Amino acid sequence: MTIGVFARAANVTPSALRFYDDCGLVRPDAVDAVTGYRYYSLDQIDEVILIRQLREAGLPLGEVRRLLAGPVEVAEELLAAHVRAMERAVEVARANATTALALIRDQTSNVVSLPGRILAEAIGQVAPAADRTGEIRVLGGVLIEAAMGELRLVATDRYRLAIRSMSVRGWRRRVPTAAVVTATLLDETRQWIGEQDIVQLRFADSHVRLDGPGGERLLPTMKEMFPAYRVVLDGLPEVLTRVVAPRGLFLAALGDDPQARLDLVVAGDLSIRSSAHPQAAIAVPADITGGPVAISFQFATLYPALAASVGPDVMLQISQPDLPVVVRSADGGDFTTLAMPVKAGTPSGHQGES
Repeated sequence: MTIGVFARAANVTPSALRFYDDCGLVRPDAVDAVTGYRYYSLDQIDEVILIRQLREAGLPLGEVRRLLAGPVEVAEELLAAHVRAMERAVEVARANATTALALIRDQTSNVVSLPGRILAEAIGQVAPAADRTGEIRVLGGVLIEAAMGELRLVATDRYRLAIRSMSVRGWRRRVPTAAVVTATLLDETRQWIGEQDIVQLRFADSHVRLDGPGGERLLPTMKEMFPAYRVVLDGLPEVLTRVVAPRGLFLAALGDDPQARLDLVVAGDLSIRSSAHPQAAIAVPADITGGPVAISFQFATLYPALAASVGPDVMLQISQPDLPVVVRSADGGDFTTLAMPVKAGTPSGHQGES
């Protein structure tokens, strides 16, 4: 039979027969010396069909050659080993496909999950930094921002900027999704949030939905655009002085007059003088790196920033006396506050210009 007729009889393509010939698996029964045409005999059909089935089963060419050359026992061993390898490959493929699908769903999901107590704690730290005067409506809100496995809460009253970051499950989008919710509403919902083992946040156009074992809460969102707080963070110059002090002693040295101005002098140690008691400066033990600096704050700005921190110690990162100071918990960087200083001569009760 010509190669075309034989190919149709064996249910393979002529190119496959040429490939088998080149590989030495199945030689033509005869080749015309003048034309080079290949001719096959009927008794070669079974061998070609067997090779086709082995190849369709995924058996490598070398294994096919070994199987054809060996006894039945070799064929049984080779085929059993091949099937086991294929089954393992299917298991690996199934596991990888499941993982890939989960990642795809994460990238398109609008759901964030985290423990309720952690979210409630973050709200308690950040919400007090929101503006309460109502002069700029959006500053009375808290920005809730999700991106790349992190949930961030941000609030500012122009003199203080509070930021809390938390690791979350179920959110891997690179592009942040954000919403602004009024701080008072978050405060009202905070107790319920803290009672939930797990809280799921779903972002929608007009609200953020909270789901937990205890039910659900809908938090309407504000339409106004939240200030570009990252510009402030990115614009801070190099830190020149760092102060690490016991938080309890630091807070005690600030006093309790909400109208006071606080003058801090960093020069070998930390000295704090309040305008409420200008005759006496209070020394606070501190670990200081960098040069000496004198800087002033309103009590209403610095005290809440320190009080909202976590851990026994607090860190102040000072670049210049007239630029925002970064306040961090010394043991962790997931909560950060920027506190705006004032001029040393600013009267008590006024934020002043820096």
